[in-house]
Amino acid sequence: MIKFNFKFNKNKEKKKLKSISLSKKKDSLIGIPVLFTLTGMSPVRTGIKPDKIFKIAILQVSSVRDTVFTKTIISVLKKVYKEASITFFAGERNFIVASDLTGEDSTIRLFHNDITKSIKLVKSAGSFDLWIDLGVWSRFEAIMTQSASAKYKIGFRTDGEHRHFPYDKIVNYSKDKHLIYNMFKLISLLDINIKEFEDNEKKNTLVDDKLVVINIFADDISENNRKWKHNNWKSIVEFLNKKGYRVALIGAKKDIEESEVFNELAGAEAEIDFFVGRLDFADTCKLLSTAKLVISCDTSILHIATYLGSNVLGLYGPTPSKLYAPLGSNVNIISSTACSGCQSLYGDETCHMGEPDCMDSITVDMVEQKLQEILGDTVDTPADSV
Repeated sequence: MIKFNFKFNKNKEKKKLKSISLSKKKDSLIGIPVLFTLTGMSPVRTGIKPDKIFKIAILQVSSVRDTVFTKTIISVLKKVYKEASITFFAGERNFIVASDLTGEDSTIRLFHNDITKSIKLVKSAGSFDLWIDLGVWSRFEAIMTQSASAKYKIGFRTDGEHRHFPYDKIVNYSKDKHLIYNMFKLISLLDINIKEFEDNEKKNTLVDDKLVVINIFADDISENNRKWKHNNWKSIVEFLNKKGYRVALIGAKKDIEESEVFNELAGAEAEIDFFVGRLDFADTCKLLSTAKLVISCDTSILHIATYLGSNVLGLYGPTPSKLYAPLGSNVNIISSTACSGCQSLYGDETCHMGEPDCMDSITVDMVEQKLQEILGDTVDTPADSV
């Protein structure tokens, strides 16, 4: 077991959380006036879908989760427009995943904190026959769409977000439907009819039958309410070890300090390989793709593992699984039985409970029972204890 010499700084977490909240307000306070100014100086768009489409732009600058869903849309577009090239405009958070997983021809990184630079990047990319904005709430994406040169632009209109002005055609975003089906509805504007989600064609062939990967961290401090308590994870590690499974803990460099807390809690007897902060994206994907099972809360790791064809178990509390959970026959989900689903639109909603109990309602017994179903009931004896 690898030991780390760090202390977990909760005060630093609070400061970062406050700055993240301010960045969301900034998008509204600055983004709306900028968008209104840009669209007010331009004629109302009434473009018609071109008969021939050779250059397609996809705009998706938000989470890894949304980017993984976008790969389904790109797959469909490649089948329909076989001769077209696809450029993916990504953000800083999802650029690596957009570059490596989604299958577009080129990827351009945009910068939320530098609208001027991002507009220049969009303009320098040239003209497109088709521009698809998959953003739902951010005005940043709408500003990029307005700045782009394209014959035909489509996007979402979301109630209360005031971002739908730059498009030739829009569809109303439904907060009651899974994100992927909202994307399907948007694509229907191109006369492409997708009724059902196609199951992941990726199937892992080189699987380590004794390896389970866990991710106990949140992607972002603003998403800490999605995490499950360390004591619960400790119990799951013990459960898996007793069944003869090796556990690998993964996370980013930002999670190293928190991993020390869990390291001490788990104890020297726990069989855990600590890879927190030690793997690049390619190595992370390799580890995920060879695991028997990947267990995580609502994080990018959960969605990447699903895309790679791994069996996954996702734990969902504040984010409603019916709207945002990964889809596929390799997906297992446990949803909170308490008050949950308040983060129904990218975490902008505020929980009004003094002590949120959505994740606490997911018990260790519930997870162990699901693990029995996935892994089987037979308890294996670890080789070193024989």
